Amino acid sequence: MNTTTCDAGHRSELNDRTAPPSMRSRPTYSSLSPDTAGAEHLLVIEADALQPGQASALSKSFTSVAEALRTVVSGSELPLPGANVQPDLAATLLAVKARLSGATMQQRVYAIGSEPFIWSIHTAAIDAGLDEKQIRLCHSGSLKRRVWCTHCHETTENVTTNIVACTGCGRRLLVRDHFSRRLGAFMGVQIDAEVPGDVPAIEEVFP
Repeated sequence: MNTTTCDAGHRSELNDRTAPPSMRSRPTYSSLSPDTAGAEHLLVIEADALQPGQASALSKSFTSVAEALRTVVSGSELPLPGANVQPDLAATLLAVKARLSGATMQQRVYAIGSEPFIWSIHTAAIDAGLDEKQIRLCHSGSLKRRVWCTHCHETTENVTTNIVACTGCGRRLLVRDHFSRRLGAFMGVQIDAEVPGDVPAIEEVFP
């Protein structure tokens, strides 16, 4: 099951983006709309994360800044004229970094997709010198998580279960709701540190 926590014209009754997160570090998201104080606008979209009709809704939302808008789409093509379509996240990040080279305070960046995707774009924007106020994020699609191991400091991608084996050290990690904006990841702690081998049932909780 996919969910949408912000929508740019679409709303899922499975979610309430105004509901408080379970932890203070847990990000909250709003629908994407252009910041008219900016002069340059970059919209980055994870195509597979959008619901039917959501691309058209996004296009309408950004009509007021259409002449200054550049769009990068990751994955499959969308009905967005002039969009720069990239095959995957790695290529998308290269395109974003190239576009943000020499970015000024007038630049605005918007990203919509799964949390691993939008926080990868966030990191690229911060690395390019943008301020938090210049970046807007919208979570759409899968609830899958990027998990950072508190023991070996490696990250495990596309996690959908409550417990996951770390790709770095192999420890079985409990996926917590604590989120690091700097890392763009949720924290994972060893589930059986006190009693080795005592691991609860593994369940898919982030589909």
